[in-house]
Amino acid sequence: MPENTTWFDFLIPGFQHIVGRFHSLLGTSFIARVNPSIQYFIGFLFVAVLVLLAVGASYRRISRVSDALIPDGRLSARTFLESVVELVFGFMEGVMGRKAATFFLPLIGTAAFLIFVSNVLGLIPGFVPPTSNLNTTVAMALPVFFATHIFGIREHGIHYFAHWFGPIRKWYALPLMLLLFAIEVVSHLARLVSLSMRLMGNMAADHMVITLFTIMVPFIVPLPMLALGLFVCILQTAVFCILSMIYIGMAISHEEQ
Repeated sequence: MPENTTWFDFLIPGFQHIVGRFHSLLGTSFIARVNPSIQYFIGFLFVAVLVLLAVGASYRRISRVSDALIPDGRLSARTFLESVVELVFGFMEGVMGRKAATFFLPLIGTAAFLIFVSNVLGLIPGFVPPTSNLNTTVAMALPVFFATHIFGIREHGIHYFAHWFGPIRKWYALPLMLLLFAIEVVSHLARLVSLSMRLMGNMAADHMVITLFTIMVPFIVPLPMLALGLFVCILQTAVFCILSMIYIGMAISHEEQ
């Protein structure tokens, strides 16, 4: 099975050619010369960003209406978005506290929407989830990694690194302090690897399972797998965001210093 095969390719032969033309229109051929493995995912990530921009523009237009503060009496795009944001903020408030949750909501909320839309693209005919590629997941994990340490230093100054040396900070404990510092450095780098690899591995496996089921039985039977795939998309988005909240919350928490 080709590396970049989608489950829809088995229903419409020649669909890969259509996708190739789509990439050509996006001008991704120069990327293929630098790193051919990421070319296929650029177009789909671009689609995810366009979807979010369209949703954001629609919500901004709705929020300008004079009665925007009055909730709709039925489920609509506006109430759905507000419910999702409220859910994300509730999680953040429970993990980080209200003040930190309010400050970091743009970062975590943007990550939640982008990852979820990218994950769900893999369930749409002809699309591959951009999050099934390590380059994409590393790019999503790096802002969280840098925010953790930047705001940790901003909150505590140089003392942010004090607890990396352990509870005993005396000259006679210098070998132990250096060992604990090395362990802390490795553990913080492992967080970046964990955020990237977990999301990429789960989404790649989920996409592969759906594709395999479609090969065996093209119609009807894959539908339960698509439902399971949607659950995986939601779960992996939640795991990435919750871990991000925990890492940033631990960095800015005064109890940890």
